[in-house]
Amino acid sequence: MGYPETLEVLARLHVDPRFREAWTRDASQSLAPLALTPGEREALGRVDRTVVDRAGRMMDYHRTERVREQLPWVDETKRPDLALLRREFLRDVSPEVLNREEAIVWCRFLESDLPAVQRLPAYVPQLARCERLRIAFAWGLLPMPPVGPHVESFDFPVMGLLAALDAPGWPPVEARPTRVEYLKVPGLPAVMLRELPAT
Repeated sequence: MGYPETLEVLARLHVDPRFREAWTRDASQSLAPLALTPGEREALGRVDRTVVDRAGRMMDYHRTERVREQLPWVDETKRPDLALLRREFLRDVSPEVLNREEAIVWCRFLESDLPAVQRLPAYVPQLARCERLRIAFAWGLLPMPPVGPHVESFDFPVMGLLAALDAPGWPPVEARPTRVEYLKVPGLPAVMLRELPAT
């Protein structure tokens, strides 16, 4: 192994909470499976744990803020039960390069059937899908129809829910089939959304 690979291990300590936790508990055991020389292993085991912890927390905070930049309703001060999900997300999902991609993988995480997601209101995965599509269409990561808008069906009134999430907590909402129109804004990384009348 060489200098670039050693730097890769240091970077992993900053961005991978599971690896960081394992290294903090037992550095030699967590480093054993890696192709390190004995000297490299010893040097990495002596790295200041306070510095690694601080750098890791900064990275976790940065990733969280990157998601909130795209999804303002992902706010633990208004919805504290998102904290557990955020910790699972940071541990289980590798960081993305761009903010929009970080937000998309967060949405996919909320669309999953994880037990922690199932404890949230039933409409949260639908909100996440609505937001994921908004970001993806805005940035051209999904193809729009050749003519006209894209229309997506949801089981809840997601547009009203997104507006209601300015207030703290999770608003109580009954399921109601809803269709949302996504219309790309030409030349800009944006889409306009509107709820269509029920058919």
